[in-house]
Parts: sequence; structure tokens; C-alpha cells
Amino acid sequence: IVSATGEINPREYVELQAEITGVIIELFVREGDLVERGSLLLRIDPMQTLTEARAQEAVLASAQSEARNQFAQIAVQESNVERDLAGVRVAEAELERARQSFQLAQAIFDRRQQLFEDNLIPRDTYEAARNDLVSAEAALTTADVRLGQARAQHRVSQVVLEQARMAHEGALSRVDQQKAFLDRGRDLLSKTEIRSPLSGVITQLNVEVGERAVPGTLNNPAATLMIIANLDVIEAELQVGETDIVDVKLGQPAIIKVDALPNRPLSGTVTEIGNSAIQKTGQQEARDFKVVVQLEEPPDALRPGLSCTGEITTAVRRETLAIPIQALTIREFEVDDEGRIIRPEKSTAPAESAPTSSADKKEIEGTFKIVNGKALFVPVETGIIGEALMEILSGLDEGDTIVTGSYRTLRTLADGDPVKIERQERG
Repeated sequence: IVSATGEINPREYVELQAEITGVIIELFVREGDLVERGSLLLRIDPMQTLTEARAQEAVLASAQSEARNQFAQIAVQESNVERDLAGVRVAEAELERARQSFQLAQAIFDRRQQLFEDNLIPRDTYEAARNDLVSAEAALTTADVRLGQARAQHRVSQVVLEQARMAHEGALSRVDQQKAFLDRGRDLLSKTEIRSPLSGVITQLNVEVGERAVPGTLNNPAATLMIIANLDVIEAELQVGETDIVDVKLGQPAIIKVDALPNRPLSGTVTEIGNSAIQKTGQQEARDFKVVVQLEEPPDALRPGLSCTGEITTAVRRETLAIPIQALTIREFEVDDEGRIIRPEKSTAPAESAPTSSADKKEIEGTFKIVNGKALFVPVETGIIGEALMEILSGLDEGDTIVTGSYRTLRTLADGDPVKIERQERG
């Protein structure tokens, strides 16, 4: 049996804390009330969070309007890009016509210049051809400049279109940002109404109407508004020492004794074993581990936080050889190379081996068996230990007579000492 102390707790409970700061304006429960999951427990003044949520709604509407305006600007700029592209194509056509006209004027001028040099046409005809060539060249230059201007305008409109698209993307990002702010504002508004996260009983209520709720932190336990516990499953949380925790296994039976109910031992089963030691401030030596025992039939009188003690049955042996715990003792003997006892010559018991030069002294656990009226130390291998008896795995047989008594009595008994058997009448 492993014994440990602890306290009674429900398996499922929650320490309810506020997530926003505000004055409690309504409280719908009292300590001891039974609540269902989702039941409204209290309401915090929503004025500030409601105002902030409405402000975020207005900002979101403005951002959405800006995004729609930017989208319209994209449509306008796309139309401008198409218009300027058409202008480029017109300028390209005009340039091509001017080039053809210039080529024609150049051919006519070349022909008439030759005829003029051959004195076949008058000077007026020659001058007219040269003027036409100059005019065609000027028209070609003008058409080329207009095409350059049209192309530049087209590039500008494309840049403006890209800027409009980027502005629209920025507006959409601001819309998403404002939606996130609005969601946060609505979430904070929803937190002004605190509802029960589980079905259970209000086991502790720490606030009243008019008090200020503050967000809970690890360093501020006073922020706990109330504790809700599901009392359908009750557990005992025990603190088992490091020397005993190795023997505790899941499923082992246990008896729990609650200090407030001294005459009602409760049965339970180990359902959880901690893997790491419980951290205790200012304690460095002894380490305890958490062991949870689920109670089978918890009475209605149990309350969370009651102190208790538990006895966990870690092993049971039936039909086994056992001796009183007081009969076990330790003696120092010389042993041979194989670890067998080398008994002193005064002992009447047959020696297990002859003395050897390599004999070493070793402390051996065993008991004194009575052989021919004398105490013979017998090494034993022990098993589990109960409250009064100890299991013997080897070294003794059923029916052997052994010496038992107080530590003071066995301390002076030596291997080979004569003993007298005192028989007591059994009632």
C-alpha cells in the first residue's frame, strides 16, 4: 500500500475570468446554482465596447466606399487606355500615308529635275515639284511627331491605369484591415456577456453587481469571477512521494478517506499519474508526483477542496509464504567468490563453504531459523511488504520456525546462539 495526502476536486471545472475591463451591471446566478452550458451568467457594461464597434462599422463603410471609387477609376482609366491606343493606331496610319506621299513627291521631283536640267520643262513646273516635295517631307515629319505623342500618351494612360489598380488594391487592404478591427470590436462586445463554458454547479462566486471585472492574469488570482464545476465525476488528487511513485500504476484500486467524512471511506481507481514532479516554491529536497484517483460513488456531501488521504493498493499476493516484518534483520558475513555465506566455526550449522583467502564481508538481509534449538541465519529474498507481513520468495519453506521480536531483541542475536521456543495459547 502507498499512502499519500491530497484534496478532493471535480475532474472538470473552470475558473471563469473576464477578458475585458468593465463594471458588472447584471448577475444572473448565485453560489450553488446549477447552470447549463451556454447559460448567461453575468453582463458587463457594454457602452464603451459598443461605441467602439459602431465607430469601426463607420470606418469600414468609408473604406468600402473608397474601394468602390477606386474600382470605378480603374474602369475610367481602362477606357482612356483604349482611347489612346486607338489614337496611336490613327497616328501610325497617318504616318504611313505621309511616308507614301513623300515617296511619291520625291519620285515626281526627281523626274522633273531631270527634265528641267534637259531644258524640257519650264522652271515653274520644276519649282512646283520641289515645293510639293518639301510639303510632303514636312507632313511626314509632323505625322512622325504625332505618332510619338500618341504613343507617349498611351504609355501615360497605362501608368495611370496601373496606379489606379494599385490604389484599388490598397483600398481593398484597408477594407480587410477595418473588417479585422470590426471583428475584434464585435468580439470584445460579445465578451461583455459571459456564458457558462460547461454544465455544472457554481461552487464559488467572487463578485457582486457593481464591482469591476478585470482581465485575468497568472499573477492576479483575484480576477477569478466564479468557479464552475461538473460534480458528476469527482477525483482525489494525491501527492505521492518519489520513493513510492514507481510502484503506482494505472487501474490500481485505492481507498480515499476524507477528513470531513471520517467514517465514510470511499473506493476509487488510479486514472492519472504525473510524469514530472510537482513544482513547489522554496522546496528542493523531497519531490512529490501527482496521482489522480477517480471515486466510484462519491457522496453528495463532497465539496471541492476538501483534504483527504489515500491508500493505493500497488500489489496483492494470495496463497504466498509470508513472515512478520519484525523477523527480518540484517547481518554482516564473510562471503566467498560466489556470494555464499562463510559461517564462523562456533556455529553448529554445517558450513556452506570453506573459508577462502578472497573472502569479503557483506551485509545480508535474512531471518533466523531455529535448527536443533539454535538460531541459524538464513538469507531470504523478499517480495511485497504489507502492513504487518512480508512476502518471502526464497530462503524459507512453509513450516519453518523462525525468530521474531523487537529490534532490540534481534539486534544482539548471533548466528548459532541457543534459543528457547515460547508457545502462546491461541484464543
